[in-house]
Amino acid sequence: MTHDRSRSSPADTAALLTIIILIITIIVLLGIYFLRQNGMLRFENSSAEATQPHVIISESVVDTAAETTHTAAAETSAPITVTTTVPSSVTTVMETTETDLPADGSNPAKPVPSEYDKGFFDNIFMVGDSISVGLVNYGYLKAENVFAQVGLTPASVMTTLINEESVYDKAAACDPDCICIMLGTNGLSYLSEDYMAEKMGEFIDALREKCPNSKIAVLSIPPVTEEHEKEKPENLTNISNYNEHIKKVADDRSALFVDIFPLLQGSTGYLADDFAENDGLHFKGAAYPVVLSAVQTAITETFPEILQTEAQTAASAATAPTAFEETSLQSETAALPIQ
Repeated sequence: MTHDRSRSSPADTAALLTIIILIITIIVLLGIYFLRQNGMLRFENSSAEATQPHVIISESVVDTAAETTHTAAAETSAPITVTTTVPSSVTTVMETTETDLPADGSNPAKPVPSEYDKGFFDNIFMVGDSISVGLVNYGYLKAENVFAQVGLTPASVMTTLINEESVYDKAAACDPDCICIMLGTNGLSYLSEDYMAEKMGEFIDALREKCPNSKIAVLSIPPVTEEHEKEKPENLTNISNYNEHIKKVADDRSALFVDIFPLLQGSTGYLADDFAENDGLHFKGAAYPVVLSAVQTAITETFPEILQTEAQTAASAATAPTAFEETSLQSETAALPIQ
């Protein structure tokens, strides 16, 4: 029997394949080593960047393509640039942004008008709570032009007596050109915004009945500080909601709505440090000129006839003779000879 030497055994074939694979592996490894040595190939590790010390990252966003470039520079190595492409729907936020917020965490007031004519308010009647009490305490308005007390709300004001006098009686005695109402801050802790807005409407209707010649203005209630919001029930959300409610009430009754809320906000949106007392709710003296300026501007723009009335009154007062002048005139007339 003869053997066919042209056929290889399985063992020989396996050995040949092993040798071929080994040779290819060596060639690949040598190629990788060569490419890495020449900087033509590198392996990226997404977690390495987080462990690198003192890495400074700057990020830029290209509007026409969603491509973000990071430049990382470690103190001990040369700058490395990594470019990654992200889906265009992803919004990239700059890691370093400039804001208007002070670095010291303060909340300064924005530039707002604070000029007003004190004489203009001689015939304006203000209704409010403890915040409005400050109008008299700081000397901005006369006591006879203000009906205000700690704790008043749109509901309680209609039945409250101050020095045995109701708001209706005091307003009627003043016979003002305009009645301004700022109520609601106190009620936020225990009354709903809907209920207070409803009572505000009833109060406006009652004032109109008692003082038919007076215009009505409703002021928004002011913001509070961030510290106050953390500890007390009054917050920017329920304040804003209530202001929206009473604006609608005023609009429905053709009353003027004066929005003082944004004028008193600082750079953070809360009541500005320049205007806020320590409790974060009441006003420092500097807040009142801002409020009065806004009220005067709104009234004169909406009710120009008030200015005309005041001008006529001032002109009459300027031309009317004084008591001394009248007495002198009578004496001179009596001394004239009878023709």
